[in-house]
Amino acid sequence: MQFKVTYSRYLPEKKRLEFAASGERNGATFTVVTEVTCLKEPKTAENIHLVALARLTEIFRRQSASGR
Repeated sequence: MQFKVTYSRYLPEKKRLEFAASGERNGATFTVVTEVTCLKEPKTAENIHLVALARLTEIFRRQSASGR
């Protein structure tokens, strides 16, 4: 899976990181907009990328509505 975080914003009062990521997985192009709870603010681009990677991995492990 290859992706790039195109937008991110940390909400300290909710301890949530909102982000958008676009990329390619198994030959298909995707764009995901989601949020994740973070105990600490991810202050570097590398930390945001790692949080996004963990969340995207979780999302893509779920079975889709089509059963694939």
